[in-house]
Amino acid sequence: MREFEGRAVSTVEGGELSAKELSVLEGDEQLVFAARPTYATVSGGEHWSLPLLLLTNRRMVISKDKLIGKRRANFSSDWSDVSTVGGELWNGGGPQIQLIVRTRGGDVELIVQAQHAVDIESAIRSGYLR
Repeated sequence: MREFEGRAVSTVEGGELSAKELSVLEGDEQLVFAARPTYATVSGGEHWSLPLLLLTNRRMVISKDKLIGKRRANFSSDWSDVSTVGGELWNGGGPQIQLIVRTRGGDVELIVQAQHAVDIESAIRSGYLR
């Protein structure tokens, strides 16, 4: 495992995070939680497969994979701009869960594996309720 500020860092699914993936964090941010949703869609527009979801002490960040160059935040929202998160079975069935995060910048749809949905939803809720 790689270490970040003295501790091993991985996603809730168990994948190791690289220094390149963590480079989207700003200097004073502390990583709280990380996940790899199956899909993320922002405001019904941009759609990314297997993006990286990082939750920090300041904001929620979604970053899609990039083969060349520096990784960047494709979407980010300060916790003060997040109002709710809720989940339901995706397309009425599953086995994946659709989480909708309401932000001032638009709704974010996250499709996540059922076994990790509660952890991801709880981590998002913890961020905006601080």
